[in-house]
Amino acid sequence: MPTATLEDTLSQLSPGEKLALIGRLWDTLDASELPVSAAVAAELDRRWAEYQRNPASALTLNELMARVEARRR
Repeated sequence: MPTATLEDTLSQLSPGEKLALIGRLWDTLDASELPVSAAVAAELDRRWAEYQRNPASALTLNELMARVEARRR
């Protein structure tokens, strides 16, 4: 009897199961192992510098979520 390949097994998962698996795999990675392009690194540096110039411009997580929810309506 043939054994299922990983691709066969993955193709049988529901979208929710696939997302859960992605999350579990992501959680096993160390942040230092994640590749960051030069463009992304530059944008992160720009945003950090902006925050340091004006910390009051930052949103808390609750403020951000409230704005997201407001746009959904």
